[in-house]
Amino acid sequence: MQVTSSRVLCVDLDGTLVATDLLWESLVSTLRRAPWRLLAAPFWLVRGRACLKQNLASGAAVDFATLPYRPEVLAFVNSEHQRGRRVVLATAAHESLAAGVSKHLGIFFDVIASDGVTNLKGRSKAAALSSRFGAGNFDYIGNDSADIPCWECAAEAITTAPIRVARVPNLRSLDAKGQGVTSYGRALLKALRPHQWLKNILILVPVLAAHTLNRETGITAALAFISFSLCASGGYVLNDLLDVTSDRLHSRKRNRPFASGRLPISTGVFLLLSTWIVGFGVAAILLPPAFVVIVGIYLLTTAAYSIRLKREPVLDVMVLAGLYVIRVLAGGVAGGIPVSTWLLAFTLFVSLSLAFLKRFIEVSEHKAQGVVDVPGRGYRTDDAVWLHSAGLSSAFLASVVLAIYANNADIVRLYSHPDRLLLICPLLLYWATRTWLKAHRHELHDDPVVAVALDRVTYVIAAIAAAVVLSAI
Repeated sequence: MQVTSSRVLCVDLDGTLVATDLLWESLVSTLRRAPWRLLAAPFWLVRGRACLKQNLASGAAVDFATLPYRPEVLAFVNSEHQRGRRVVLATAAHESLAAGVSKHLGIFFDVIASDGVTNLKGRSKAAALSSRFGAGNFDYIGNDSADIPCWECAAEAITTAPIRVARVPNLRSLDAKGQGVTSYGRALLKALRPHQWLKNILILVPVLAAHTLNRETGITAALAFISFSLCASGGYVLNDLLDVTSDRLHSRKRNRPFASGRLPISTGVFLLLSTWIVGFGVAAILLPPAFVVIVGIYLLTTAAYSIRLKREPVLDVMVLAGLYVIRVLAGGVAGGIPVSTWLLAFTLFVSLSLAFLKRFIEVSEHKAQGVVDVPGRGYRTDDAVWLHSAGLSSAFLASVVLAIYANNADIVRLYSHPDRLLLICPLLLYWATRTWLKAHRHELHDDPVVAVALDRVTYVIAAIAAAVVLSAI
């Protein structure tokens, strides 16, 4: 593309230079650091969008080095700067955030941005640029309809999105790599993590353990599964939104939809609200009131974990394990089946082992990178050995609980040959020990659910255990 170097090149920030929006980045950063400040957000918005941006920016901590800069745009702007052209960052983001980006990149000779009074967007930005440089004396790079007034005043209008604007017939594309419908859909699915719905199979455990699976209890369990799956997806979205900064420092998590900018944070907020509203609605309309209470507790615990508790060592693992136990309780309440303390204790220790496994893999990966403190967590990399011991011990305790349960006098009402259940103990011990050995050798995916689901040995052991249970009935 031929560009006249004597003209100033003005570059938009949100959605153009970076594949994110710094207003939303500020919002989730404030939610993570000081969520109580958001109670004042409606009052800030009443005073104007510029006031909202200023207050959110003052409470945010944005890592400008890890923002998802669009490589093709950054390369073009860099090349123009190296040719000696004056490049200006012209953005509706707050001036403090724009200054941070400018300082990090070191290629802009000036920054024109919103302050606490003026929201520099659309016609306001076009007026500011025309006043500063003169209409027709600057080129402008933008990405959406809000940039039309600036394109109309520019000598050359450049877009980074595959769009056409009738009012700007000379609009040229920077050959930016857009995202098609298919890849956008994949990003949505990745954000919702449907593979994690495997955890919600725990809702079926009380029905199966009580040998009461029939058409009625099956339908109820299916509705409970749908409710929990939707609520869980919302929890994963919330967690990813709050973790965008730390995820961008991670070798794999940096490719998550929100951290990479493939999905806007605003879309994440919509996904969060819609999944939680629909999931809770299914519970409120179709399932018992006690189940609704448990779903409410699950949502509050998930929110507290994502905002704060995941940064508290040990407590974070306990909360994760508790969320597994809640699923079992929910299944019992939905089907009207009392859940035994044996089942809860067994679930707790198995869940603790998986939760410790998740943290062990994460901490070990950072240890290999020479990091001391794990970003976004309360652990140091030298905690890996302790996590390994605690996780393996939890798995062994689960086997002990199962062994004691098999010798309980009350079990005879459910099983004709309860002693045969003891055969599950060595299966569990082998599966857990083998899984932890693979983790110790760094041979596991950092998501235990994915690791377990992809391991063929898991299915073999599960089939043998099922056969043992059937023979004991």
